[in-house]
Amino acid sequence: MQSATIICCSVLRMEVEDILRRELPDIEAIFLDSMLHMHPERLHRVMDESLATLGNRNCLLIYGDCHPHICDTDKRPHCSRTKAVNCTELLMGEELYRRYRRRKAFVFLPEWTLRWREVFLDELGFREPSLAREFMQENRSVLVYIDTGIIPVPQKVLDEIADFFAMPVEVLAVSLDSLRRAIDTALAKFAERRPDNVA
Repeated sequence: MQSATIICCSVLRMEVEDILRRELPDIEAIFLDSMLHMHPERLHRVMDESLATLGNRNCLLIYGDCHPHICDTDKRPHCSRTKAVNCTELLMGEELYRRYRRRKAFVFLPEWTLRWREVFLDELGFREPSLAREFMQENRSVLVYIDTGIIPVPQKVLDEIADFFAMPVEVLAVSLDSLRRAIDTALAKFAERRPDNVA
């Protein structure tokens, strides 16, 4: 396997660290704050700065379409990126993700669940629950927490979220298989680019 460094959104930190610890111990990872998603141009800049520190080392980006220029970023010679719209699809896989998108689900990943007040109150400014409820209930039909099995289901936090939005929160257990496959596929691109694979 080609050596590489991973740059990954911290929203998947627990899950990626679990995979690396169990199956890819020689790969190091850099995690960027998931709140950067709220500021796509800042995410672009921080990602580019992180890439610059790696020189010509292969870099695997574990990201979806998270900033407007990311398709240009992953075309760089030493870059590869996981194929997905976002981190939710990376965890759920394409078919399950589409099913829940059709249900108009708002999906809480474990890290953002623990930081939900930071996301909705500080970043999105929903300090009045009535406004938050109106926004969520007009745009989403269901709230879903993704249980990846890395941490216990934070039921007390989910109860707070359900109360804040006046909507129940479903719990959906998913394995890390889809995420692992996405990582494997993206890592395989480095081998495809090796000079001895050029016809």
